[in-house]
Formats: sequence, C-alpha cells, structure tokens
Amino acid sequence: MFKEKQKIVHVLDELLNYALRSNPQKVTITIEELEDRVQITVEDAGIELTDRECQDVARFLNTPRRNEMREYYGGLAGEETLHPRNLRIVGMMVDGGQLESCEGGGRLSIWWKTEAS
Repeated sequence: MFKEKQKIVHVLDELLNYALRSNPQKVTITIEELEDRVQITVEDAGIELTDRECQDVARFLNTPRRNEMREYYGGLAGEETLHPRNLRIVGMMVDGGQLESCEGGGRLSIWWKTEAS
C-alpha cells in the first residue's frame, strides 16, 4: 500500500497543478480505493471547458501506461508549467482518465488497477 500512497501523492500533485491553472472558485478531490482500482476525481467549480479541451485531456490521460518508468514519471509530476499537455505524465502512470464539462465546472477522473502487495 505504501507504493500506492506514493503514487496518489505524485498524481495529485499534477492534477492539482492542472486544476489550479484557471483560479477555480472551489476544488474538490475524491480519492477512492475500490475493490480493483484506485480512482481520483478532481472537481473544479467555475472553470469553462471547451469540447476540444475535454478531448485533448482524454487523449493525454489515456496514453499507454509505462510501468517500467512509473517512478521517473512520478518524479516529474507537478514540476512543469501549468498546461493540459502535462497530463501526459499522469496518463503514463494510470490506466485511464476522462475530463467532463459539467454545470458550473469540470470533473477530471483518473484510475489505475491496484498492485498486488
């Protein structure tokens, strides 16, 4: 579980950088340890998202996972400029993700299968 917690911290760092780039009114983070996966959802109120941005972020978050480079990508998380393309780093650490535009804001969710202890 220690490695899972480290991964959560690295992923959250990058997701928070992404969420805070537009000075949202409110950011809510939900971390769920489900039976077969970990899921993190970041909701930010007051952000306006275009369909194009949602598509780009979904593409970045669904980059093929690179287990052998996970620690390297984790070290990069949160270290670069606040740009949606930086979510590629997260995409290489997780199994999937999506960004939804919802009333009054956006909802970004990512998930990965838990590793056997």
